[in-house]
Amino acid sequence: MSGGRELTALVDEVFRLADAFAAAGDRLVAGESLTSARWLTLGAVAHGPLSVAGIARRRGMRRQSAAESVGALERAGLVRREPDPDDARAPLVHLTAEGRATLERIRPVRQAWADETARVSTPDELAQTTDVLRRLRNALD
Repeated sequence: MSGGRELTALVDEVFRLADAFAAAGDRLVAGESLTSARWLTLGAVAHGPLSVAGIARRRGMRRQSAAESVGALERAGLVRREPDPDDARAPLVHLTAEGRATLERIRPVRQAWADETARVSTPDELAQTTDVLRRLRNALD
């Protein structure tokens, strides 16, 4: 099989895997009344405030999806928006104390899921796969 055909097969599998990861994420955070998208948004701002556009870039989401997630998280009290001193047009999204506590409750559940799911492969195989996927993404950027 040619490299192009193998890449096409890989792309198809990655799309199916992305759907499976989203569904697994939804199940993991259902107890916190979150979805995978909202969890990704919370995680994006866990290391510091970001604009909605910054969240979308960091998580590979459409800007509209990030904005919808931020709105829902803000209504739930998990994030807050504050003016950006460098850009008055785009407020920064900050994690609240409850947002941080939510992520802390999710952390052990996520780790247990990751440890169990990773058993299908060796750590070296997973690292190699991550490297290939990262190189492909960089080639597309």
